[in-house]
Amino acid sequence: MANRYWRSPQQARLSRRQVLAAAGAGAAAAGVLAATRGGSLLRAPTATAASEKGYGGRFQVSLPFQIDTLDPHTSVALGSTYVPRIYNTLVAQSQVDPDTIFFDLAQTMERPDENTWVFGIRPGVKIAPNNMDVPQRNMDAHDAYESFERVRTLDFATGAAFARDWIESHEASADGRTYTIRTPQPYAWFLQRLGSPFTTIPPRELLRGDTNRMRTAAVGGGPFAGSYLNGHLSLNRNQNYYRTDPNNSDAQLPYLDGMDGIPIFDRNSRRNAFLLQQIYQYTARDSVEADQLLNQANVYQGAVEPVFTFISVTMNVKRPPFDDPRIRKAMMHAINRQQYIDLIYAGDARANGLVHWPTGAYALPDEELEELQAFNPELSRTLIQEAGFEPPLEINVMFPANSTIEEHSSHLPIFLQQMEDAGFEVRQDPMDFITWLVNYTNTDYDCSLALNQIYETPETPLDFQHSNGPAGDGLFSHGLQDEAIDAAIDAAKAVTDPQALVDAIHQLQRDIYEAGPTFLPIVSPFSRTLYWNFVKNIPQGLGSAGLFQSDWWLGPEVRGPSGDANCDDDIDAI
Repeated sequence: MANRYWRSPQQARLSRRQVLAAAGAGAAAAGVLAATRGGSLLRAPTATAASEKGYGGRFQVSLPFQIDTLDPHTSVALGSTYVPRIYNTLVAQSQVDPDTIFFDLAQTMERPDENTWVFGIRPGVKIAPNNMDVPQRNMDAHDAYESFERVRTLDFATGAAFARDWIESHEASADGRTYTIRTPQPYAWFLQRLGSPFTTIPPRELLRGDTNRMRTAAVGGGPFAGSYLNGHLSLNRNQNYYRTDPNNSDAQLPYLDGMDGIPIFDRNSRRNAFLLQQIYQYTARDSVEADQLLNQANVYQGAVEPVFTFISVTMNVKRPPFDDPRIRKAMMHAINRQQYIDLIYAGDARANGLVHWPTGAYALPDEELEELQAFNPELSRTLIQEAGFEPPLEINVMFPANSTIEEHSSHLPIFLQQMEDAGFEVRQDPMDFITWLVNYTNTDYDCSLALNQIYETPETPLDFQHSNGPAGDGLFSHGLQDEAIDAAIDAAKAVTDPQALVDAIHQLQRDIYEAGPTFLPIVSPFSRTLYWNFVKNIPQGLGSAGLFQSDWWLGPEVRGPSGDANCDDDIDAI
């Protein structure tokens, strides 16, 4: 994908050393990741000539749970999967493949010193046709400025901690062609945070008006615009989209007429919908199910990749008994991760430490984890007694009820039994997803068996151990309330030498284990996503950066009548 949009760091006017330093030892992690990713294409799609590419068709996908909002700055759930298809980013570096950077609203990136980033804005990034009173104009640096200013000042913005802590100043040139960010010091994860779905850039007209309308309607300079109404997502082609396909005579992108998201919360129902071609992709539960479907239907499996998320046990150190590190350690030693791997994923997963294994070299080696967080229910009982309690110790645990997200409903019975075996009596507090999310966001819990977002770096899992929490202001977690741990977490973020950063994160994890961690990732599986063979050129191996790609298409059997990149009818955002 080394074209005018996907470029290597050298093509970005930065030396490789500068980019890898700014990215936080991406290459160091990537080397290990390549060795741990596992598997290969079980059935690769047949190569398709450029002449077979065509316009039309709507990609059908399931929504496994409700989208919280299409506002990119406040989304914490499924909305973040779709906002990169609507809004622009400046640049997005793939954490899975750090050599790949997607240049979107920015067409150049320069770093005159270690704290200054200068982005040259791409001309012709035009806003989609819409009925939201947003003019069909070109996006510019002023949109970037107002967008990041909103993230900096909006307390509940998902990227608020990044923008407040790491954007010391920023400015748009008067002509709108240049956008400059200055950080207070070097920042290991700058490019990853800058290119996150949570910091994508809406047109400034949306930010100046009633932003509540951004919850259900969205329009920008990305490949699609659309709406989320009555549980259904509808994205329609941006006929003004700037990108073209250099491998197909510069044909205008995207090829798709749109995407439709259908609410299907039950896994079996999603599988059946996939087999009936009501949806065009399906993520198998494990390798066993993937193999069954590969032998059953005319489908192929994408690259086998690690899943950068997990279910966690999250404890609130401001509430007893979790204010006692012995109780937190008792919880830690009660967890038998191998049981989750075997029973839920049929062996198609790996155990996590405080930093999940898909991040590669940043995770501690398995043999060290087996010592630091050993499954030992007898030790758990001893620690409970040393803390002044007699087993069984009653604890309150909240969780999203009946949730199939990340196989949560399968984790729950294993968790409950393991806690009972280790001397805990769990008082269950099941909640609907939205109620759980509100309480979890506001740290209104004793303990939670929690869902998590996709974390492609160690930063967020470690920030759960920080007193300010992963989003700042104590949202989601109060951390360990340990000044030394806080200082060590903060110091690691400024380390830009690749190996030094890996070493710092390793030592930080050891220190947190000693203090009694408050956030315990359980396991991360491998992802085995299946597609019908008429889905062509689907992005793979790029992580969340791949969400910005739009040069995939559908075969003629499902394209429908459109087939024209320049049809006359406008497609409104809603």
